[in-house]
Amino acid sequence: MPPEDPNPERPTVTVVIPARMASSRYPDKPLATILGLSMIEHVRRRALLAPGVAQVVVATCDQAILDAVREAGGLAVMTKDTHTRCTDRVAEAMGALPGDIVAMVQGDEPLLNPEAILQVTAPLLADPTLDCANLLSPLESHADRESPDVVKAVCDQRGFVLYMTRRPIPFFREQVSVPVYRQTGIIAFRATFLHRYTAMPETPLELAESVDMLRLLENGVRLRGVVADYVTIGVDRPADVPAVERVLRDDPVQRALYEQTIAMAVPQ
Repeated sequence: MPPEDPNPERPTVTVVIPARMASSRYPDKPLATILGLSMIEHVRRRALLAPGVAQVVVATCDQAILDAVREAGGLAVMTKDTHTRCTDRVAEAMGALPGDIVAMVQGDEPLLNPEAILQVTAPLLADPTLDCANLLSPLESHADRESPDVVKAVCDQRGFVLYMTRRPIPFFREQVSVPVYRQTGIIAFRATFLHRYTAMPETPLELAESVDMLRLLENGVRLRGVVADYVTIGVDRPADVPAVERVLRDDPVQRALYEQTIAMAVPQ
């Protein structure tokens, strides 16, 4: 179970993990096995290790995912099967869940560092005028820069996101050093704002790029970029699983986290 919060007056943080079976690039992805544990369980159990988290819940529209999480002792709620955006699924789930701040963690982040949840929620805990923050990580390679599966982000001098795109950016007319980051699926919302966000109509750039956070930028909402000092690896396609398994075996930090998740008793 998450550690007890030593400051009960601080805003409460709920982690919601949206997951569905109908991925166009990787059907049935949440239940894919990675070193003996389903992907959704890797993510859920790691989120439970995050300091300051009150509750971790999986939000899904698939009975198979709901059953798998509950059989493992976790919390899961059923949502509509009509959502095309993960943020809409999280907002529906939060309609029946407690929490002042919701950390949305995508169900395809099996290498989630629990500290990432603390990092992405910290700006909202520190600044009551801020409504949303997105964890970013270093862009590791030229292949990542070129890949449409990797959403790239650039920030202004104050750390707020200027734009996100699946295209390689910027265009280098001059060869200068430009910090470009990978968007991760780890995003913190103030719960009251999340419902306002989902009430906004979808925007042209959001639809063109299929990037949820562009809806905020097109509406002039500040989006804080929180830059992690480590590379994050999500799972977009079946070919990504062996790479994740290698990291779990070979990286000492990731191996230790894997051993913690495997050792978690059921039920949680």
